[in-house]
Amino acid sequence: MEKLRLIIDPPASGAWNMAVDESLLQSASEQGIATLRFYQWQPATLSLGYFQKSANRVLHEPSEACDLVRRASGGGAILHHHELTYSYAFPVENPRSERVTSLFDQFHEALIRCLGQLGVESHLYGNPKHEQGSEKPFLCFQRRSSVDVIVDGYKVCGSAQRRGKNAVLQHGSVLVNRSEYAPELPGLNDLGASKLTLTSLTNAWLEELSPVLGVSYDPAELSDQEKESAISISTQKFGNSTWSHKK
Repeated sequence: MEKLRLIIDPPASGAWNMAVDESLLQSASEQGIATLRFYQWQPATLSLGYFQKSANRVLHEPSEACDLVRRASGGGAILHHHELTYSYAFPVENPRSERVTSLFDQFHEALIRCLGQLGVESHLYGNPKHEQGSEKPFLCFQRRSSVDVIVDGYKVCGSAQRRGKNAVLQHGSVLVNRSEYAPELPGLNDLGASKLTLTSLTNAWLEELSPVLGVSYDPAELSDQEKESAISISTQKFGNSTWSHKK
């Protein structure tokens, strides 16, 4: 079975988390290294989708005091607080191949199976008859796509991709507990889970993902080169207000 590098990071700032993901995308593109990473955010941070206007953060008053970062992937704004975030960066010849587009289903269906084992019933949103209007909510977790994971009518997991010439980054978030900075969004524990921890969720998800991806895990840390790259990317891009407020 192929080995996949696995990185489990401690909580970090939004700028650093996004810079590390971009550094891992570079490693996938330039060195052919695939990496699965799980991480958290500290302090609580509002991440804008790439195409969102920074001025629109006033649409969500509870998170106005939180740090702000702009993702390199699209979608709606996410309040990162009591949640588990993952990223998967990997080399691929055709970034628009079926192998890439099916990754949403693979990660989310594996999550559904592991939640079932942890006592939480969930399902993919699918394609219901009554779709949302053209005006999309500001927050990602109030939007719906066919591959989102739903519990009791609430979205608890969504993902997005950034595609390069010969590598892809997919990252996504799972709401575990309600945040005071986004009180309208319940997490898994608020929806009846038996007090899931980030560790128990990570371990259960990894177990379900292993056969899906056809890998065993090789626990690791960022290389010195990746750390240096992430520092540069954080300073010049994600930690720079010019980037955050570019739209």
